[in-house]
Amino acid sequence: MIYVVGIGPGNKKYILPLAEEIISKSNVAIGFKRAINSIDYIQVKKTIVDSMKDIISFINLNTQQDISILASGDPCFYGILNYIKKNYEYEIQVIPGISSFQYFMAKLGKSWNNAYVSSIHGRNKDFIKIIRENEVTVWLTDKQNSPNYICKELKQNSIEAKVYVGENLSYEDEKIRIGSVDTILSMVFNELCVVVVEKH
Repeated sequence: MIYVVGIGPGNKKYILPLAEEIISKSNVAIGFKRAINSIDYIQVKKTIVDSMKDIISFINLNTQQDISILASGDPCFYGILNYIKKNYEYEIQVIPGISSFQYFMAKLGKSWNNAYVSSIHGRNKDFIKIIRENEVTVWLTDKQNSPNYICKELKQNSIEAKVYVGENLSYEDEKIRIGSVDTILSMVFNELCVVVVEKH
């Protein structure tokens, strides 16, 4: 059986017991380096891959094995699930995880009932239009579509907001920074962050 296993935001404290159980019972766990490092305490054979294509190749070559494909956060929220379903024709089981945005909103003590939640990680999205239409928006970012880039666009479009940035969420070097558009614009961030934009 092929399992797509959500491993949460990064820290092992946030990996669900069922996920740990499935991973430990598998013949092998595969994933990107950061994901594999997150399960260093689980006794299972581990294989690091460099691309999504590598994952598909691996599972197609090992169809008789129980394989846990590690997915950061929750596989169903802008994770690897859709790619695997498009490129692998056999049955898979999905084990949920805690998304980094869920973790971040909990740390901030904020409800996301009425928030627009999305990702600009690896995507070109007209997020300014979405921010204009919603009081609170939550974004997963990447190197190009960074917190600074979001704030640059906010400034150019004269949108005033309070901006929250979560970096290395759940890890020991976690940083949470809160400020105006101008304040966040002047800061430097790692590649993967969660950004909350709360309009004034």
